[in-house]
Amino acid sequence: MSESLSYTLPEHLRARQAARRRELGVQVVAVVLAVLCIVGAGLLLGPMNTIRRERQLVIDPDSTKGLPSDIALLGRLGTFRALAIDWASIRADRLKEEGKTYEALQLHETVCALAPRYPKVWANAAWNMAYNISVMQYSPESRWKWVRNGIELLRDKGIQYNPKSVTLYRELAWIYWHKIGDILDDEHLNYKRALAVEMERVLGAPPVTIEDEEYYDWFREIVNAPQDLEQLFASSSEVYALARRLEEVNLTPDEVLLEFIARNIRPELREADLLREAATTNPLEVRRLEIVTDPGETEPLRRLLAAVRSKVLLERYKLDPQWMLHLMVDEYGPLDWRNGFAHTLYWSSLGDLESTGYEGTDFADAVNTARLVFFSLQSLTDRGRIVLYPDFDDPFSSYIDLTPDTRYIPYLYDTYLRLSKKHFGDDPEYREGMPAKNYRNGFVTAMHNWIQYLYFEGGEKNMELAENYYAWLRENNPHPDGSPQSRYLKTLDEFVMGDALNQLHTHRAASGLIRSIIQRALKQFALGHGRVAARSLELAQLCHDYWMKDADTDRNDRMKMQPMRVILRDQIQAFMTQPRIDPLFKARLWRELPLEQRQMAYDSLQPYFAELCATEDPPWDNEQAFPEPTGMEEFRRREIRTIGPARREGVDVGKRFKD
Repeated sequence: MSESLSYTLPEHLRARQAARRRELGVQVVAVVLAVLCIVGAGLLLGPMNTIRRERQLVIDPDSTKGLPSDIALLGRLGTFRALAIDWASIRADRLKEEGKTYEALQLHETVCALAPRYPKVWANAAWNMAYNISVMQYSPESRWKWVRNGIELLRDKGIQYNPKSVTLYRELAWIYWHKIGDILDDEHLNYKRALAVEMERVLGAPPVTIEDEEYYDWFREIVNAPQDLEQLFASSSEVYALARRLEEVNLTPDEVLLEFIARNIRPELREADLLREAATTNPLEVRRLEIVTDPGETEPLRRLLAAVRSKVLLERYKLDPQWMLHLMVDEYGPLDWRNGFAHTLYWSSLGDLESTGYEGTDFADAVNTARLVFFSLQSLTDRGRIVLYPDFDDPFSSYIDLTPDTRYIPYLYDTYLRLSKKHFGDDPEYREGMPAKNYRNGFVTAMHNWIQYLYFEGGEKNMELAENYYAWLRENNPHPDGSPQSRYLKTLDEFVMGDALNQLHTHRAASGLIRSIIQRALKQFALGHGRVAARSLELAQLCHDYWMKDADTDRNDRMKMQPMRVILRDQIQAFMTQPRIDPLFKARLWRELPLEQRQMAYDSLQPYFAELCATEDPPWDNEQAFPEPTGMEEFRRREIRTIGPARREGVDVGKRFKD
């Protein structure tokens, strides 16, 4: 009988076998966990992509409508992209220093293409173009080109790829405010001219209106027009027929048509009877004018132009007409889009809106963007009214002037309170109905200016606003001990005039202030604001009387000024003979000036008027453009003294300053 054999594995073999079983178990568990992780990652991919799109960590085709092929290709460089960005940035800076601006531009664009979702590269490239490269140029055309390059890089590309980046909106708004609107660049006036002419070409000359609502109605027509021209043609056979007629004379429904209309269909051209005379030498121009001035085409042309303007605004300048109208009607009043400050307001307001609620928003940039809303509104208060006589052949030869516009003051007041609550409403120190502490100093300083503007312009509504703001300062801007400041305990007249008269410390300062007030009054007369102009002249007279209080104590007349009417006469002459001022503006001023002022200036200006009219093409009728004032014979019999009285001895000097 056989006996089964039993064998016991050695201990080391049993240990090895157990280890293999544990290893297999670990592998099975690892595989199961890997599968679960892969499945979990797949399930989370959708939500993660949504978050990445919301935080602009990837390019969203829905917002960009497809990427250019160069950006798509460069995006595949992987980890080498960072090295390429560093190399291109360093090389671009060297090329800029060497004066190779166009090569630097190409490299800046390459850097942006390598990191399209990183706002700082767009901001840096735009800054280099608008600031560093532009100031290396020597002509206004070249400098303006580089400023525009910076604007277009941000507006047309950077914001397109980063629609919620408040940094890019702030940078774009800053270029409009600081580079174009402000006065720090040597060529700022040329930038203002170029932008104003460009926007007037697109929108047409703003209508002459009495009420703001009339201005809004004019712009609503552009907003309500269809941007799809095919849709417009399908809905109106008259507009379609007009478009076909215009195309026969090479006027396509785009910027070509807007250019022709801007050059030829202008109120002042009709007023000066220059429209057809300028076109008689060109048969094609005559045919074009016959079409656009045909009474039967008035309504179709109006509708066609509105649609083309709307389309060009959106596609060429990335300006949404609906948002533009909203800013005017619901937020900030009758904005003149020829003014750089209006564009500052557009982009800073849009940036504030788009970045609200976005977690990736830089708080400092958000606050500074809001500040640009204040800056632009305050600047519009200081220089919101534009007088423009465009030269479409050479925009830098256009006449432009900017004067204060008090209509923006109530909007600015409300904006301070609204944005204070939005950005600092959670601050324990925030008080309802008060500007946040971050904005308080600027608010108080601005309010002092508002009161002066409203007081000097006059009118029942303005004076009521000035009184209300003055009362606010008295109550809410106290002395550190809590008591009202002494300067607010005076009457409104004393407060305002005290600030103005404090500038009259020297003969030079007093003379400069009085003459600047008179120049402002002349511009107001030319714009048809006779009441406001008369108020300005009253202020000039008051300053003159204040300075002349020492008339009885000046021993040798060195501190005396000429009589006010003589200063006024001289300022009218200086204004009329400035070569930069458009002749039509001068003709309008001459018609609006009070009779006595025209009488004072006519004899000295008559030779200039004759020469000015003769140099126009075609020549103007001097008697119609600058007619002789009535009553000149009687006026000439009266002598106007232009020197002071003889010196006097033994008088006390400095009476006014002692008072």
